[in-house]
Amino acid sequence: MLRRKLLLITIALLFSTLACRAATRLIVPDTPTPLPPTAAPPTPTLIPPTPTPTLPAEASCPVQVADILEASLNFESSSDESLEDEIYLVTYRVDGNDLGDPFFESVPTKFRDEQDDRVAHEEIWSLFTSLIPPEERDFIVGFAIITDGGSDVLASVGQSEDNAEEWLLEVDILDSDDRRALTFTLLHEFAHLMTLNSSQVPPNLAVFGDPSNDEIYQRELAACPNYFPGEGCSNSDSYVNQFFDRFWFNLYAEWQEIDVIEDKDEYYDQLDDFYNKYDDQFLSNYSATSPAEDIAEAFAFFILSPKPPADSIANQKILFFHEFPELMQLRGHILNQLCVEFPQ
Repeated sequence: MLRRKLLLITIALLFSTLACRAATRLIVPDTPTPLPPTAAPPTPTLIPPTPTPTLPAEASCPVQVADILEASLNFESSSDESLEDEIYLVTYRVDGNDLGDPFFESVPTKFRDEQDDRVAHEEIWSLFTSLIPPEERDFIVGFAIITDGGSDVLASVGQSEDNAEEWLLEVDILDSDDRRALTFTLLHEFAHLMTLNSSQVPPNLAVFGDPSNDEIYQRELAACPNYFPGEGCSNSDSYVNQFFDRFWFNLYAEWQEIDVIEDKDEYYDQLDDFYNKYDDQFLSNYSATSPAEDIAEAFAFFILSPKPPADSIANQKILFFHEFPELMQLRGHILNQLCVEFPQ
């Protein structure tokens, strides 16, 4: 499971420091992916992007789009209570834009109001569906309202327990009051869905069927010639594999040594050092958590930021998405919808 902590974001385009809070539940074991033994390392410096499409125009509400980024800096949980584990309040079966009948979990009395607030649940789901076209989310089959109090999870995604090709979206109801911060988080979470769904990463059914079996995981990982994010072996032309080859190949061995550290405090200390060492290559300190989180952060900035100059590897990660016409069209759709959701 990937979790997203409170973070500081650095980008010269709009703000000197930004922050965002979100989370992902990802079926990714802690064991890292070995470097492909025969692959030639890519050039470690900046890679000129291929010509990019000229469409779409920037958002007609640039102030509002900028506010979504700025909201991340000031985000604070509305709850002053942290829970040891997240609690599921209610889960809905998804049918296109509609939520089906709720399945209510047994929860403490103090969370009953949040559990019963279907209006709030519908508003969150409506925001997500307004931004993401139906054809881009037809594999999402469930939507869950959760909470961990005032801890680190705002939203998350994960594979369905019953079908490796189906996914669920979860949102912490106590942290969803700030629609701007929630919007950034939903874009980040969608990036996981976009880059890890079965058309990009064919599910490994052996790992899916026994996710705690390290022997199976190691066997399947070793058989993968591409980036293995956990759900399966990514396709060679998948977004995440191309992103990995370009931006992570030369860093991955060093990152692997950190990723296997079991002591939580030492792990975060080493990860902070890793980020500080290569801060010019990351859009946020959370991006250094893994290639999967890095591409999700970069996608959110791709949507919300003007096209940057190719003067840093961090900016090159935004420009990566500009190379795909279908993602440029998606960006135009999302920007137009953001202007509707956040009118002047």
